[in-house]
Amino acid sequence: MFTKKTKFIELVTSDSTSLKNHVVSIIGGGGKTTLMYKLSEELAGLGLKVVLTSTTKFQPPPDVPLFLQDENEWFLDEANNALQTLNRVAIGKNQYGESRVVGVASSAIFDIRKIADIILIEADGSRQRGLKTHKEYEPVIPNYTKTTIIVVSADTVGRPLTDDVVHHSELFAAKWNLRTGSTLTPGLICRELLSPYSYLKNVPIHSSITYLVNKSDRNTIGGRLLADKLIRSCEHHVFLGSLKNSKVKRISKR
Repeated sequence: MFTKKTKFIELVTSDSTSLKNHVVSIIGGGGKTTLMYKLSEELAGLGLKVVLTSTTKFQPPPDVPLFLQDENEWFLDEANNALQTLNRVAIGKNQYGESRVVGVASSAIFDIRKIADIILIEADGSRQRGLKTHKEYEPVIPNYTKTTIIVVSADTVGRPLTDDVVHHSELFAAKWNLRTGSTLTPGLICRELLSPYSYLKNVPIHSSITYLVNKSDRNTIGGRLLADKLIRSCEHHVFLGSLKNSKVKRISKR
């Protein structure tokens, strides 16, 4: 059953006083960037100093100051100065095309922690697909991560296994001995999300894990079936809802 409507910070912790020195890595598909934006707004609104970044590539919010490591040796000092009044900045390595930015190396997170209360990291790419499987070097989750949020789109449930739906679909098919076009059932998706060879393989042992089944407005039944399957299959936190509609709820086991 649903509990009451949650705040976005509850995907990280139920206790806002524990957010200091927190690093959050967000992986998966179907809403990572939107979640990072919404989380950063809510956290900054609490007076916390928030840094948005990535260990791959990301699109920073247009209304947030961006500081690039390769363009300014004083980028960290300038980002720190901006945080004193704005509470929210983005940090990357260099520009990638018109709107995207190359993220920083995992080692750079150590220095960024010195100026931020909380760091939000987009830690893999999905080419805007709602589901993906990971190559050998993915996901790139820094060891400092205290919370790992795994996002999956409800509208992948019941759809065929194709490149339009799943990032690295051929790898996904080979991993689970499937044919292209096979139906993505809640059980199959759940196996991928809980796989120690994909989503969970680089999650630090000390990191808590939260699952968010997003875009339930596009597939209400499928989203609920997937969330229920996750609850029955693991002990991690599971949330269901629609980031687009700003409605995300924690699902209980009762």
